[in-house]
Amino acid sequence: MQGQVSSDDRRKNRPLPPSASDSRANPLAGNALATRSDVRRAVRDLYEPLRRHISPGGARVRLGSFGAVFEEAVAELEGFARPLYGIVPLTVGGGEFEHWDRIVAGLEAGTDPDSAEYWGPVAGRSDQRMVEQAAIGLALAFCPEEVWEPLGPAAQRRLAGWLSGVFEHEPPKNNWQFFRVLVALGLERVGVPFDGAAVTASLDRLERYRRGEHWYVDGQLGNVDYYVPFAFHTYGLYYAAANDLGLGDDARAEACRERAAGFAGDFQHSFAPDGAAIPLGRSLTYRFALASFWGALAWSDVDCGLSWGLVRGLSLRHLRWWADKPISDRDGVLSVGFAYDNRLLAESYNSPASPYWCMKAFAALAAADDHPFWTSQEEELPPLHAPVTLPDAGWVVARDGHQAVALVAQTAPDLDSPEQGAAKYRKFAYSSVFAFSGDLADGLGIVHTDSMLALADADGAHRVTGVDALSERVAWLLAQTGAGGNRRVRLGSERAGVDDGLAWSTWRPWPDVRIDTVCVAVDAAWHVRLHRIRTERRLHAIESGFALGYSPVLGAPDPDAVRAGAGIAVLRTEQGCSAIAALEGNRDGAVRQLAVNANLMHPHTAVPILCDELDVGEHRLACAVFASPVDDLPDEPPAVPPGAEALLERIGDVEIS
Repeated sequence: MQGQVSSDDRRKNRPLPPSASDSRANPLAGNALATRSDVRRAVRDLYEPLRRHISPGGARVRLGSFGAVFEEAVAELEGFARPLYGIVPLTVGGGEFEHWDRIVAGLEAGTDPDSAEYWGPVAGRSDQRMVEQAAIGLALAFCPEEVWEPLGPAAQRRLAGWLSGVFEHEPPKNNWQFFRVLVALGLERVGVPFDGAAVTASLDRLERYRRGEHWYVDGQLGNVDYYVPFAFHTYGLYYAAANDLGLGDDARAEACRERAAGFAGDFQHSFAPDGAAIPLGRSLTYRFALASFWGALAWSDVDCGLSWGLVRGLSLRHLRWWADKPISDRDGVLSVGFAYDNRLLAESYNSPASPYWCMKAFAALAAADDHPFWTSQEEELPPLHAPVTLPDAGWVVARDGHQAVALVAQTAPDLDSPEQGAAKYRKFAYSSVFAFSGDLADGLGIVHTDSMLALADADGAHRVTGVDALSERVAWLLAQTGAGGNRRVRLGSERAGVDDGLAWSTWRPWPDVRIDTVCVAVDAAWHVRLHRIRTERRLHAIESGFALGYSPVLGAPDPDAVRAGAGIAVLRTEQGCSAIAALEGNRDGAVRQLAVNANLMHPHTAVPILCDELDVGEHRLACAVFASPVDDLPDEPPAVPPGAEALLERIGDVEIS
């Protein structure tokens, strides 16, 4: 059959070694991250490399020379404020931190207009200072004896006045609404009046971002991503913990607890057995903040229906997953990137200090020694015997012993925002092992990526010279789908949803091209994609599987690692096996190297692809996609399930104006 994988392509089942990375500069390296003492040490070890970069007055921490969309003074404020997300719970829970004096000095200098280290006032609705004020508000709410009481009366007035700037401008209509809430908690704790009406308005607006009972969208763009756990729910749990001190509103705090408890059952599926989270969406340079929710449950003592041993395991395994990754520069300062130093997939608001939002991962340190988070034995994730459908998220998640994979289908505007938005939100599938790659041009100007269907207008395309020696047809098609502005992927969806293991969407790369797509989660290693394409223009089409870590070879990929031909493409490396097999359509297979640093996990990757030409009219394409860190590729791919056929017919019959 087309797409059949011969037994000659198989290799022995074998676990693969971890990435050969130099983790000596990683502050977490060598830390077992198994006990409360280990986690306390991690906070101090992460802070220690920053000390040599603190300004004389203590208010600024300069960690690099590249820029963000805000001024350098605010980037240096980030370096001062963001570590507080770990230092505060460390202190609340009785841990030692020896440098509060430097933080107090920084609060004095940073809020003094006559100081050379003054942070400046909040100057508008998108001022990054609002973001960093929230961390200081958290410190005031929970550690006033460390950050407020040591200040003299004049310094207290300056700090209160500077923080009150968050009420003078309306924050962006997304998770930023929480920042004035956190500042208000701090001011309330130290007895400073604040704009209660503005806080109520922000809390009311946050209610409007709810999706279902326990999820949120991050404001007007409607994205569902890790801002749900590490912003909406984590901040809500901070609010609940502060309410235990008599701050805030009791009813609001109880609502935060209830929603977080309900969310936990869904969110556990974002993690693999080894502790890795499925990376998708923006702000992934915040790294282990992805698991901040689990520690925040302990701080606020919310029983979420999962055992505390399971919650502890989710939190600590995630920290351990990061401990051998090259996530820091040579001096131990965290870099911008994900599994390695890589700014290509960052956002313009990422400064050298931005990664320190990762300190949110240490919220559990605020819980007492005898809290069940710390007294329970770690528990493994229970096996997931079938894919789980999460309607409010728009995800279908499958998990096995090696990885977790999410199929994603969300309605969204046809807008590539933030940077590399299509790669971060609109791919068909995301894996905890293989992550995702940006739509980035290689040295020949050709754009390749993973887990997408890329299309080009055949009549408007142009040749790109220098394509290596594949078959003439495949080389031509690759050139067309990499031809700059002529290339289209799924940027947004007019309609989308998930239904019993199926993720579906309707999208238009051009106004006269409609694509209905159904993706089926077979298991964590396999998923099936089915497309109906109705087009009024001739198209070139490239469909890709998962990208695999792959050392570059001058010229074509190593023939011993690749099998490619009619209807099939298979890549095997030390990182595992990735394959794509055509089930319908006359498609040729190939393996292509991606641009250097295009992938979140590995700087050098390659991807299996299928290529086709489509005339004006209606077409059906179907393929099966396989990826696993253990090379257990079966002889034959799965077939298109009948339920996917029926769903494709159903969504394809809906007219959209």
